[in-house]
Amino acid sequence: MKKITLLALVPLLLALVATAPASAQRRADAANNRNTVLKVNVLSPFVLTASGFVEHAFSPRISVQLGAFTTGASVKDVEFDGHGFTPEIRYYLAEQAPDGFYIAGYGRILNYKLTVEDKEKGETYEATYKPVGAGVAAGNQFIFNNGISLDLFLGVGINGGSLNIKTGTNEDFDRGIIDKLRILGSGFRVRPGLTVGYSF
Repeated sequence: MKKITLLALVPLLLALVATAPASAQRRADAANNRNTVLKVNVLSPFVLTASGFVEHAFSPRISVQLGAFTTGASVKDVEFDGHGFTPEIRYYLAEQAPDGFYIAGYGRILNYKLTVEDKEKGETYEATYKPVGAGVAAGNQFIFNNGISLDLFLGVGINGGSLNIKTGTNEDFDRGIIDKLRILGSGFRVRPGLTVGYSF
């Protein structure tokens, strides 16, 4: 019985092997006909942030992407209102941009306003944080035949900037937890992402 089952699987395996190159070629052809991708980061809403990107391939290996986000997140009693931009250039190894594995270099331009309300004292403390940074990333973007895109990436970089306190003190902004989460200040940053979009 096992031999019969194995023999029955052989034609199926041969069919899969035979059709795999054609399937890959169709995917490559679809990608080559789609040079622009609009997408959103599906991880951002978990931190009360909206993040979107537009990417355009200028050659089989090179594409340029611009990302933007806005946030209204809060950490303990500190409210963050702000926005930022992430320009990025990508190099695709398989010569079918914007589809496939890539490495990238990116910049970060951020602008935050921090607010803390002290209800006991009836006062509001404010500060700003406007860091800039740069880093590198690697990822894999899939462009399917129906135009849907899926992009999974991980980046590492460095931010430079410091908190500019207008009213209040460091203690008012609970720098302990914020510094532990590495939200503010200069230093090493990790940039994970998963986007879903549409290519055309």
